[in-house]
Amino acid sequence: MIKTLFLIFVSLSSLLIPTTQWGPIGHQAVAKISQDLISYSTQQAINKLIPDGNMTAVANWADEVRSLPAFKWSEPLHFINTPSWVCNYNRERDCYNEEGQYLMCVDGAIQNYTNRLLSNPQSDDLKFLIHFVGDIAQPLHCGFSEDRGGNTIHVDLLKKSTNLHAVWDSGIIENVINVNFGGNWLNWIQYLEYNFQPLGNITCDFKNGVCGQIWGDESTNLACEYAYVNVDGSKIVNGTHLTETYIQSRIKIINTQILKAALRLTFLLNEIFKN
Repeated sequence: MIKTLFLIFVSLSSLLIPTTQWGPIGHQAVAKISQDLISYSTQQAINKLIPDGNMTAVANWADEVRSLPAFKWSEPLHFINTPSWVCNYNRERDCYNEEGQYLMCVDGAIQNYTNRLLSNPQSDDLKFLIHFVGDIAQPLHCGFSEDRGGNTIHVDLLKKSTNLHAVWDSGIIENVINVNFGGNWLNWIQYLEYNFQPLGNITCDFKNGVCGQIWGDESTNLACEYAYVNVDGSKIVNGTHLTETYIQSRIKIINTQILKAALRLTFLLNEIFKN
């Protein structure tokens, strides 16, 4: 089904902003693939909440407003912080903002906006949920508090200075699109659509708030196993040089996580709006 719907995706691709960053294109890809899969009744409900019912157009809204004074409170909702090398996510331990408020993390955000959409759906609730389901699938959005999800680990990616979080946000994807897909990001999306494998951890007991716990724990494990560790098994630290081998092995994780996020979002929205 996903393979067939790629044709729809291409025909509407002009709606997407041409960019090769994980942030914009990753969230847009999640939203667009999900929109092609949601039920008719779900689409009808979404049409009432966002302009033209276009999930892709609002996929990055939460990032666009997070630095505005009226939305500064939402910044912690984009990530989970865990202790270094514990390699699991524990909601009671990890889901707090800097003021110590419980459930002020991406897991808590998914719970909150799912419940809000179930009870009294509003436009911002949908826009936040679309975005946060993408965020929780990115391993370094569920990384270590000590290094702010890799932001303070300064590395070289193919001799270009950057930080580890940026490598996973944009560096790997930019390189793969340029090297493997002729610089055309739509070719990369086509590859995702046509080469996916059966995926786990998609559905969950969303009414009891289980989803974010499962998905956050998975991403934290992926961060430990793949993001923070080089291909030779050594821990990535300041000054580490990341090579093409790291890129080509880690893009597999990113590809899978984007597809998982799209399927998870489809599941949640269909369940929320099925009545």
